[in-house]
Amino acid sequence: MILLEEEEDDEILSWYLSEEKRKQHDPLFTKRSTEGYHEILINGHLKNNEIKFREFFRLNRHQFDFILNLIRDDLTLNPTFFIRKPISPEEKLAVTLR
Repeated sequence: MILLEEEEDDEILSWYLSEEKRKQHDPLFTKRSTEGYHEILINGHLKNNEIKFREFFRLNRHQFDFILNLIRDDLTLNPTFFIRKPISPEEKLAVTLR
């Protein structure tokens, strides 16, 4: 009975690890830093245009940075083996405000 449970656990672990490997190579995840919402819209268009930035977030850049500095430590996640490049606090705040 115990041996059977261990085999099932091994199968589940094997399946899980194979799923993780597949997710790593998906272009959706690998290109996020260059083609993602934050990179294109925020960094590419809104950061340089104060009027559009304010219309989009209902805050000016100074207010956005002030709020970000207050909560940055709470939103920061350190990289791990499973999460190599975590979502930045700035990206999390942008999504939350939007």
